[in-house]
Amino acid sequence: MRHWIRCIVIATGLIWAATLHATEITMTFGDSTPPYAFSDTGVGLEVDIVREALAHSGYTLVPNFVPAARVERQFKQGLVDAASKDPVRILEGPDAHYGAVSVEYFDVLITLSADDLTLDTPANLDGLKVMAFQNAWKFFPEWLEPVRDDARYSQTPNQLEQVRALISGLVDVVVADRNIFNYHARQWATESGSTLPPLKYTAFQAPLEVRPVFRDAAIRDAFNAGLAHLKSTGRYDELVNQYLN
Repeated sequence: MRHWIRCIVIATGLIWAATLHATEITMTFGDSTPPYAFSDTGVGLEVDIVREALAHSGYTLVPNFVPAARVERQFKQGLVDAASKDPVRILEGPDAHYGAVSVEYFDVLITLSADDLTLDTPANLDGLKVMAFQNAWKFFPEWLEPVRDDARYSQTPNQLEQVRALISGLVDVVVADRNIFNYHARQWATESGSTLPPLKYTAFQAPLEVRPVFRDAAIRDAFNAGLAHLKSTGRYDELVNQYLN
């Protein structure tokens, strides 16, 4: 009798553990995208939006922060349940279910105001040294492929380096999301004890919509429902204001 009771207890525990594990959703995020994602604290605008949207249906987000180049790879390898996915390389197949737009990236051309540069067309970049985030030329080929082919182009996954390069005059133009650049610019000012020089931001294309991709369509649907709830209650705007203001 005791043997059967012990078996039942063990079986119940295993079912409970499996159920608990099933509520956890592992998701990859780029590890250098504050204020959208902070790898050291596991929070950020995009992370919190996804976390709270999934929580609406009882799921627990487990964020996994990796270099941008590995976000897609980990999803394809089946190592995670979901991924924060850029809009350029679209994943296809039965295991790729895209959710609604979680956040938008506002990529701009950033220059020193003192340089007084006009960047209305790709031709305006002729002769200028340009630094961008990793693989940016794939996002904006019309603007960046000519610069890249002319060896005036560099890129870095460390976007604090963009700030340093622009302020020191090593490059003329930085291509970055405005909010990410501003975060690192404030970090640079704090670390250096210097005042940030006036900057000029030139919008050159529409915002990039980021849609998380899920391996399970049911979880995707739960995320979409939770995201709609965040927006209808005003919580989405609260998170935006918390991180971007």
